Amino acid sequence: MRFAADNMLGSLARWLRFLGFDTAYPGVLTDKELAEFAKKEDRILLTRDKELAKAKGISALYVESTDVDEQLEQVMMTYDLEIENELSRCSLCNTILVPVEKEGVKDKVPEKVFEIQNEFWECRQCKKYYWPGTHYKNIKNKLEKLKGKTR
Repeated sequence: MRFAADNMLGSLARWLRFLGFDTAYPGVLTDKELAEFAKKEDRILLTRDKELAKAKGISALYVESTDVDEQLEQVMMTYDLEIENELSRCSLCNTILVPVEKEGVKDKVPEKVFEIQNEFWECRQCKKYYWPGTHYKNIKNKLEKLKGKTR
């Protein structure tokens, strides 16, 4: 399932990416441009704009809450989504992450991180590196709580 999030839902887009869902966040567009983007890309438009959610010719969901946890629950339950590929996408640009050998990141991550971590992933689009540090563990904990709420 592919999503497009409007400009008011940047945090939701990032969390859907953490969950492994292809979620575009095209930035500031007019309602017409956003609807055209979603239609052209065959994406479900997630929006906080009630009128835009009713636009003809697109599949859209009006996201009711301003709380990202509640937004995630609404999307997960509305589309009966299963979390299967968590932490597989870049949270910044939506690209699939690729595992990289430890030696390949020696000069690209902080020295302390290189010393204590053994697993690394790279976003080939924006060149960001990821590893299972404390932020990763916090994300995994939040995802586990979400799984429990949406089952």
